[in-house]
Amino acid sequence: MPYLNVSTNVLLVVVGIGLLIFVHELGHFLMAKKIGVRVLAFSLGFGPAILKKQWGETEYRLSLFPLGGYVKLAGENPEEKKTGSSWEFSAKSVGQRASVLVAGVALNAVLAFIAFIVAFQIGVPFITSDVGQVAPGWPAWVAGIRHGDKIVELDGSKDPDFEDLFTIVALSNPSVGVNLKVERDNKIFDVNVTPKYDAEHGIQRIGIMPATSLEIDKIFAFENNYSPARDAGIHVKDVVVAVNGKKISTEDEFREIEAASAGKEITLTVLRDNKEVELKVTPFKSTRWMLGLSCATAILDGVKNSSLASEAGFIKGDEIAEVNSKPVTGFTDIRKRVLGSEEETIVFTIKRNDTVVLIPVLLRDEKVKEEFLDGIAPFYGLKVDSLVEGFPAEKIGLKPGDKIISLDEKELKDWGNLLQRVMAGQGKPMVIEWMRGNERFVSTIVPQKDEKNAIGNIGIKFREKTVIRQYGLLGSCVVGTKKAIINVQRLYLTIRGFFSQRLSPKNVGGFILIAQASYESAKAGVGKLVYFLGILSLQLALLNILPIPVLDGGHLLFLAIERIKGSPVSQRTLSIAQYIGFGLIITLVIYATRNDIMRLLML
Repeated sequence: MPYLNVSTNVLLVVVGIGLLIFVHELGHFLMAKKIGVRVLAFSLGFGPAILKKQWGETEYRLSLFPLGGYVKLAGENPEEKKTGSSWEFSAKSVGQRASVLVAGVALNAVLAFIAFIVAFQIGVPFITSDVGQVAPGWPAWVAGIRHGDKIVELDGSKDPDFEDLFTIVALSNPSVGVNLKVERDNKIFDVNVTPKYDAEHGIQRIGIMPATSLEIDKIFAFENNYSPARDAGIHVKDVVVAVNGKKISTEDEFREIEAASAGKEITLTVLRDNKEVELKVTPFKSTRWMLGLSCATAILDGVKNSSLASEAGFIKGDEIAEVNSKPVTGFTDIRKRVLGSEEETIVFTIKRNDTVVLIPVLLRDEKVKEEFLDGIAPFYGLKVDSLVEGFPAEKIGLKPGDKIISLDEKELKDWGNLLQRVMAGQGKPMVIEWMRGNERFVSTIVPQKDEKNAIGNIGIKFREKTVIRQYGLLGSCVVGTKKAIINVQRLYLTIRGFFSQRLSPKNVGGFILIAQASYESAKAGVGKLVYFLGILSLQLALLNILPIPVLDGGHLLFLAIERIKGSPVSQRTLSIAQYIGFGLIITLVIYATRNDIMRLLML
């Protein structure tokens, strides 16, 4: 009964989010009653009242829009005429009024803590700390961490998940690094990794991705809504067990066969409802837009620990100027010289801190040469080191050694910036500017698809490996507290990212995104939904305490000013602040909703 499941999940989401708001407003309500303030209205939701009931001095309302709520207190509105009665909010002391404001935030924090405890007693799925892809040149790669490793301890914290890893790395001290215990082949060893600042995302990272299972998480389409996986009848939650009759156990094995089968039919064996199903699918020929050049410099961006290069004495920042006394222009040139050398000992001329160093390395055969090259990662800049024959860059006259300056009259920051603009252009003509010595060149260039090296892609994403965290009451309290701290830290990282303009405003989400995330959590199980609602409750508490007019934190700010100056802030100032705060909140809501709608249109 799939429709019943959908209805149940939607109901759980509505009830859960409604509970968060109800608890927040209940905090205001109970504290107001305790200090003797009349509560004129208590509403769950905003807008026109659908149902209302007068009970004593309070009218209880269920309003049209459920994602919100309010408590109307006597004498609370700055523009409201005051009588001076003891039951008015404005007649109470600064401390009493502050207690009413803090009560909503406090009750949300308590609810979050309870939600975490309940969630961990039910069981919550988390992405494991098993290592998937490792980015060459990044700190984890330099430290010698490999695909398939498992991080079993993180700065003294045992059995971390990927959420813990992400947050602790982002907040770590780069001068000290992060101490990891890594498990490989049933052996555990210690590794210290120094995080690297990722300017694109505005956080520190070590350059690893979580390991994946073979369960299909998402199915997507290519050009003209063409989706080989969907058209072949592949379903989300299918588990791939074999390709062309060959059993596979990792995503890498699958991707290797998929990539080599562009335009060729393959047979997938998937596990569905505990039964094996065979499906025929033809991978899409996936190509990318290219200018046909490489900017891999001769400067080393990273040297892997305990590698041949590291043992020979290479360090990050070295610039390889010559290989066997022959000058090189970039990493492509270095690779050719190393693999093509007939000498067993290859001598590298290195520029290091204004000095020249000669490093001889014994590389007897091709396997050892490849091992050596795998231990060094080049820095990608904007200086051309090689060109692809027959591609646009060669055709317009670019040469190795040229430095690219701009695309479409917009200055380029780095190699990543260049790739992004080429991909975003989708083959449209572009104006490229470059320098050769002191000579400047400008030309129109039309990116070209690399049809020769097309790779197969059926349009699926695999689910990350997960582990269910489930504990008794005491264990749930301990882990719940730990997760509360982790989520406060993540919120701090997000707010810091937006204020420092390191995170794009496009990442702001509104009610639609919250509803989507809640629904996905509900699909993953009641434990995950309760955990997610705990996160929302904690965020509601923390965001509400920010000193922004209209929010509880804004009211507390004015109470603090009143306490310091000995008299209330003027009604005119309060009214102006309320309008400004309301305008900011409404603008944010509209912008966030617009982002949500754009995400939906892009699905």
